[in-house]
Parts: sequence; structure tokens; C-alpha cells
Amino acid sequence: MWTYDNFPSAKVKETYGVTVDQPWLDRVRSASVRLTTGCSASLVSPDGLVLTNAHCVIECVQDLSSPQADYVKDGFLTATRTEERTCPGMQAEILTTITDVTDQIRAASAGKTGADFVRARDAAMAAAEKAGCGGDSTLRCQVVSLYRGGQFKLYKYRKYADVRLAFAPEYATAFFGGDPDNFNFPRFNLDMGFLRLYENGKPVKTPQHLTWVSRAPKEGEVTFVSGNPGSTDRMLTVAQLESQRDLIIPVGQLQRSELRGRLIQFSGQGAEEKRIATDPLTGLENSYKVFFGRQFALSDPAFMDVKRQAEAELKAKVAADPKLAAEIGDPWAEIAAAQAASGPLRPLPPARAGCRRRLGAVQLRPRPGPRRPGARQALGRAPAGLCRHPPAPAREDPARHEAGRCAAGADLPPALAAEDPRVPDGRRSRREAGARQGEPGRPVGARRDGLEARRSAGTPPALGRGAWPRSRLRTTR
Repeated sequence: MWTYDNFPSAKVKETYGVTVDQPWLDRVRSASVRLTTGCSASLVSPDGLVLTNAHCVIECVQDLSSPQADYVKDGFLTATRTEERTCPGMQAEILTTITDVTDQIRAASAGKTGADFVRARDAAMAAAEKAGCGGDSTLRCQVVSLYRGGQFKLYKYRKYADVRLAFAPEYATAFFGGDPDNFNFPRFNLDMGFLRLYENGKPVKTPQHLTWVSRAPKEGEVTFVSGNPGSTDRMLTVAQLESQRDLIIPVGQLQRSELRGRLIQFSGQGAEEKRIATDPLTGLENSYKVFFGRQFALSDPAFMDVKRQAEAELKAKVAADPKLAAEIGDPWAEIAAAQAASGPLRPLPPARAGCRRRLGAVQLRPRPGPRRPGARQALGRAPAGLCRHPPAPAREDPARHEAGRCAAGADLPPALAAEDPRVPDGRRSRREAGARQGEPGRPVGARRDGLEARRSAGTPPALGRGAWPRSRLRTTR
């Protein structure tokens, strides 16, 4: 995985015999789209047409659906551009420039440790983002940390807030084979969807776009994938991997399984309930299978032995360089100590039992035996944290707001800051709409449509013994 400004062109040509120059990289970068749903996409026409995966548009399709028109089930097809419909809250971003701001960030945090280091670093990142984009609402700037803080790059994106759905296949076609076929190859389905970028009510002109090649790929042909990647996590220490294996992933899977069982029960109560549950259930099952694979790999002794050997070799190289060893100390020991210091999971305080029962959260208790590195108290308190608390009192330290990157919404997630077309006259943003969730007795993240109606009527989501056996049923390969 490489960034556009650090592509190993010489190594690729030596290894694969393919010339990848900067003009080619710039063209591909300009045709690559980042959706605020977290998905990658590509420009495929000169008039702003965007191709992505079906699951990347399912939230939009569900938002546009109603009891009278279930576009998730029946698909969404337009005959003319006037029939394309705005995806509520979705934005699209195209990377335009990458600027190295490593020296600037390091200078601001030099000589500082702990909370002071974090505040100085975050304030410098916020300042770089503000300087990079100014007050231009069509731009989004984001400082990206690479190589575990070794480099800081300012990514500037061209932002498009009007994204419209052009086509989505029927769910049965897009997700043919269901969860059992997910993450398996070959898979026979139509996993795609089309969006279009608009600005000032007109399709965006996008001269830099990818073109369709009708022939099949040839065996051995070099292929590159461009998009919005997540972290590779290749440099996690053994202690961090053990925390993932022994605590973080198992707890997350337990919660996903429970919620999956509830959604399955809810979807079985009727056609409208099934329509409402389709989008979150699809996402949950996708996530469950992702982390199932991670857990499977981390539980493989041979895999962990490889990671331990690689870590030992890196430690030896550092120890062989006295100057480097003196400069960085022993980060492996510090990380291991941090994992251990976070403490084991504990039961939730009795005072929050009401919150726990109302949301049906799983109570997490300490695992028996000695404390393991990486165990956390915070996860045990997370379910109770879903209950809306009274507004926090004003902080005495105004500097914390200056240092906070989200202090004034400057780095608010785009999906929250976006205008929501579902609100009459489009003047209330998602962020403002979310403030209503602070009303007494209203749990954060309350679902709309049928789920919200059930809460308003005082009817709790279906829960009981039936949820647990179903939540355990997973068909995987």
C-alpha cells in the first residue's frame, strides 16, 4: 500500500516491468473518490458519474425508501438525470494535493510529553488544516499521520455536498449468496451502484475519469487498486496484537452478535420491519465476518510466531545502533506497560444499571485469572455511555477548546456536518438534528421509522432468550 506522493516507481518497473510515472498517478488520483460512508469510488464519466460498491450506497437507498417504495428490495433505476435523487448526508471528496507538514507538527510538540504533547500536536494539526483550506466551503483539509507518527501530511480534498443516486441493483442481485458468500471468491453478484456529483444544481464536469475496458484481465497482468484505505496495522506490537486477540475483538464480536440477533428478530415482525433492518443488518454481518477473520488469524500460533520473530529482529537492529537506541528508548516495553495499565474489565456501577437494562447492553465482567496486557475498563463502561448525560459544566481551561480539533466543528465528520435534505427547507444540519437526541429519555442513536415509533409507543425492542441462539448462528467458511 503506497501513497500517491511516495510511489516506488523504480521498484515496480524493476519487479513487474511496468512504468508508473507521476502523470499517471495524478490522473488516477483525480479520478478516485472518497465517500463519507467510508467507501472508495471512481469517476467513470466526464459528467460526474461515480461507480462504487452496492453496500456503499445501501444507506442512501434505504433513506430514500418508504413503506410504499422499497428501493433496497426492488432496486433504483433512473431513465433521465432529473430522476436522480439526493443521498441524505452523503458527501464525496477528491484528493487534490498532498503537503508535508511533518516539521511544523514536530516543532509544535518538541520537548513535550503526555497530555501536553497531545494538545500541542493536535493544535498544530488543526492550525495546518485551517491554513490549508481557509474558509473555502468546497475544500476539506485533513492532516494524516503516517508511519506511526513518523510523518504528517496535509491532504486537501475537493468536496461535493450534493451526491445523488443514479442506480442501485435489487438487494437479492447485489448481495446474491448472502453472508455465506461474503468475502469469498469467486462470487456471483452485481455488487455495484452509480452516484452522480452535482454542484449548483448541475452535474460536475470531471475530465479526469477512468474508462471502461470490456476485455477480461489477462493472467499475470499487473493491477493496481486506488481508493481510500484504512490502516494496515502492520507495525502493531505483539502486545497490541494480543490485546486485539484476547479482548478488543472478542468483546466487539459479542456485541455485534447480540445486536445481530435483535435485528433478525425485529426484521421477522413484518415487511416494514424487515425493510428498516436491512441496512444495519448488512453492515453488522459484514463487520462480523471481517473481525472473525482477524480473530482467526491472531489465534493461529504460527502467525503470532512470525510476528514475534519480526519484532525480535527489529529490536536487535535498534540495539545494534547505540545512538538510535538511546534516542528512542524501549517503545515495546512502554506499549506493553500501557496495555497492562489500562486494567481489566469491571462490572458497570450499580447506579447505571437502569441505562444498562434499557439498552439491553451486555454486561462485561473481569475474565478470571491474572491481569492480561491490554484489558480495558473503558469498554465495560461503553454501553452505559450510550445514555445521554446532562450537559457537562463549562471547563475552566479554555485552551482545551483551542487545542481540540473538533472544537468549533472544524473537523466534524462530514456526514454529521452535511445538510440533510430530509429536513424541510434543508436548513437544519445533521449535527443540529442530533442535538435533539439530548432530550430526556431519548437514547442516543434512536432509529427513525418503525424503530422510533416503537420507542415512542413505549414498546421495547424484542429481547429474550430467542435473541441469543440466533445471534450465535454464523455461517462462515
